Amino acid sequence: MSYASEPFSAPQEEVDETSDDREVPPLRRMYLAEPGWQISVKSGYAKEFCYMMMPGQDFYHRLLDGEIYVHRHEEKLCLCCAVRRGLLVAEPRRLREAVVPLPVDAESIPLDLGWLEAERR
Repeated sequence: MSYASEPFSAPQEEVDETSDDREVPPLRRMYLAEPGWQISVKSGYAKEFCYMMMPGQDFYHRLLDGEIYVHRHEEKLCLCCAVRRGLLVAEPRRLREAVVPLPVDAESIPLDLGWLEAERR
């Protein structure tokens, strides 16, 4: 069984540290979609593994020192796997639809009281 040391690493381009023109990738806000999950940062070098396998891999990948992950009981998921599972979403839960207020004056409310006349017959 082999383990990937850095599953999300991409080739790093050389960046001039003195340049202030560096492009920062756009960050987005994330929301937990299910209650009961907590977010933590992996610290230390104890071997801990993500609970899910990445697509196309046949092994569980390690959580690395300093990596942010979500957990509930014994289950730990890296952020990529949590997004694939649907635990982390980009849109917050919507509030219920607003209640439409009724007009203040009763004269503007159309009432059809034809059922009262039908009962009297």
